[in-house]
Amino acid sequence: PFMKKGVWMAGGSARYTQRTNDNFNFLVIDNINSTGYNLSVAPQILYMVKDNQGIGLKFSYSRGMLDVNSADLSMSDISMSVRDCYQINHKCSAYGFYRAYIPLAGAKRIALFADLLLGGSFKQGKAFYPGKEYVKGTYEERYALELAVDPGIVAFLSERLALELNVGMFGVNYGWTKQLHNQVGQGESDHTSAGFMVNLLSLGVGMSYYFL
Repeated sequence: PFMKKGVWMAGGSARYTQRTNDNFNFLVIDNINSTGYNLSVAPQILYMVKDNQGIGLKFSYSRGMLDVNSADLSMSDISMSVRDCYQINHKCSAYGFYRAYIPLAGAKRIALFADLLLGGSFKQGKAFYPGKEYVKGTYEERYALELAVDPGIVAFLSERLALELNVGMFGVNYGWTKQLHNQVGQGESDHTSAGFMVNLLSLGVGMSYYFL
């Protein structure tokens, strides 16, 4: 077998991006002046209950901020401007998953795998901007339940250290959102989605360590 029964795996990924725009133009948006960042960490642990088959847990935390000093939208007869808009949010997720390794013929260090995940997430954020008489803003909470299939490939760099690459392919998601506008008005929404496609935007790369 490619992966024997009784083996433990611990791994994960981390990412940080920072961006600054100074009078930047993008398509129909001109004079963008903004700063922002995104931070995410995603640890996971897996135990092989059978040869090439394991069960595990995945967690993730992400945080993002965007501060737009100015941006102008110009398209046909439509003209809009944004000034001093600030947004910040963070998200926590937890999933239980089943993984099956698919050995490649003759390859001892490389194999395909498929993860079946079931879990949920909680996201909290706020956005505000100056109004004519007072600061306007929206506070939001989002909840989601998800069933997904993420195939990928694992390549061992040494006897126990491996590089993993996975991409979202299929998912069913149900979510609902609660909002509070200007500390007065309330709003709610819910949605259901399902899709079967290779989602390159969900491409993930991480490192894993295998031990007995």
